[in-house]
Amino acid sequence: MPTKKTLNYFQKPNHPTEQTLQSIKGNFRRMFVANEIANNGPDSIPPAWLTHDISETLKGFLQGQHPQARGGEDLPDLEEGEIEIARVTLANTVHREVSSLRAKNLKSGKLIGFKIVDEYGNDIELPFDEAKEAITGEEIIDLFLDSEPTQVGDENLEYSFQSIFYDDLNLIASKRGIEITELDW
Repeated sequence: MPTKKTLNYFQKPNHPTEQTLQSIKGNFRRMFVANEIANNGPDSIPPAWLTHDISETLKGFLQGQHPQARGGEDLPDLEEGEIEIARVTLANTVHREVSSLRAKNLKSGKLIGFKIVDEYGNDIELPFDEAKEAITGEEIIDLFLDSEPTQVGDENLEYSFQSIFYDDLNLIASKRGIEITELDW
């Protein structure tokens, strides 16, 4: 009988590119850096583009190129020991706003704490905020759906989920009737 592979959110990524992409807040910047590394190598990326938080000047530059290019850049910084495990992007809005699901070890690694943050600093309540182990993709969608205020579910909006841990979030959300759009630039 096959064993269930348990995710470890806090294990260091196997490849330095993954670690770099994990720390970048903005969707456009993540995609740009991933493509640039794939096509021209890691030395082709300007150092300012690799930081977790970028300057207001660079945010303004991105927004000047296209308003959606700033999506995610105004998320709060990751706290010490915190990692983003998934995000949802409002795919058909002017700014492509992002909400980020984050995890952190609690009680000496015996519990994982969860929270959702958005680019507006809203206080978001979750239906559950702790688990003994990594949660499923279905539970991630539940957290976004059942948070207060909800992060998904407006029938006039289209969404896109991204995660380095879960590659099937868009499929799971689509099966629940959430309108999904793949992000492209």
